[in-house]
Amino acid sequence: MTARKAAARARSARQPCSHAHPALARLDDGVRALRLWIASGRCGAAEGLAIVEALLAAVGELLDTPRAAAALRNATARGERVLDGFLVLADAYGTFGTALLAARQSVPEARAGLRRGDGAAAAASVRAHRRAEKEMRRLAATVRHASRCTTVESSRLADVVADTEVIDMVAEAAGAVAQASGVVFLACVAMSPEVTAMVHTMSSHNRWIARLGVVPSARKVAPDMAEAALERLDGIEDHISGLEHGSEKVFRRLLQARVSLLNIHNPL
Repeated sequence: MTARKAAARARSARQPCSHAHPALARLDDGVRALRLWIASGRCGAAEGLAIVEALLAAVGELLDTPRAAAALRNATARGERVLDGFLVLADAYGTFGTALLAARQSVPEARAGLRRGDGAAAAASVRAHRRAEKEMRRLAATVRHASRCTTVESSRLADVVADTEVIDMVAEAAGAVAQASGVVFLACVAMSPEVTAMVHTMSSHNRWIARLGVVPSARKVAPDMAEAALERLDGIEDHISGLEHGSEKVFRRLLQARVSLLNIHNPL
């Protein structure tokens, strides 16, 4: 039996107890909702970020309860693992926000370069977008590893505490967030070929830009297709802007959770 299946079975066995406290019940519901989204294969990044943010809100609510504080304070090793997990996630989302900003800025730069026939500017913007894509791929690998480590460590560590349920649920929430974040990051990577394709269409319309090798050459396209490509770039920019907003909300929730965990481990 895998560690993840064991954790799910343990959670199922303790379900009546989980709903004894409203904060635990909401956290359990949040984990289930996020797992369902991952399993659905819909992979809409904006939707995923919203569900992650809602789950982290439930984590924050639980961490504010005396029961959670006592459980995490007594579970030194496991509590530190949970703290480290949220640190990895916060760092990942900080970098993700920077990558999204770079990706969004590259779109109007590409559009402006194409409009004025500046092939060098268009090429530079495509390269910037690809760098952001590479960073998101790296982040996806990082959080996937964090997801596996969170699940394994939370099941193997053997601190004897009065309330392991709280720690198990917070650790499982961190693992679910890490797993979903990998899906979100890769969904954002999928936008990069679309940006390149739109630049491709425009450069094919403008022979001078095509000769500069911004993207591989193709058959000349009609003016209406070129204009549609510009409009599509506008839509991509708006979409990335929305993802930035969702990512920032998740990032703030992660920072709040980390501060709460630090305060629990190091009370004044």
